[in-house]
Amino acid sequence: MSLGRRNASQQVGYLRFKVNYNDPGVASGNLKQWLPKGAVLIGTDVVVLQPFNAATTNVMTVGSAAGGFADIVAAADVAENAVGLTQNIKPTGAMLGPLAADTQIGVMFTQTGAAATAGSAVVIVKYVCDNDL
Repeated sequence: MSLGRRNASQQVGYLRFKVNYNDPGVASGNLKQWLPKGAVLIGTDVVVLQPFNAATTNVMTVGSAAGGFADIVAAADVAENAVGLTQNIKPTGAMLGPLAADTQIGVMFTQTGAAATAGSAVVIVKYVCDNDL
């Protein structure tokens, strides 16, 4: 049984989740949802709703645990300290797909300087599956 969602017809699938600066485990990689075997990622959008406000650096990454939670959204891809939308971020490494197996993805927020007291974003990972079988 597949853990990732597959649309029966040829449609773009997506995973959508919210990230907060103080989510439990977010500093070491907070596991979220699953991508199905065979999925090809076609882009990831990140909407910063409330700026992350650690004093020195604010870095949010998204990806598989094997990719250090950074093979979908890397450290330099998003301006976490400003409200805004970053669209169609390209994956790297094993996430270039098609995925060899169902793959759980997660998010990590790292910071330096005085700890953040605010910050939230919505992540949307878009993918397509091979339904030509």
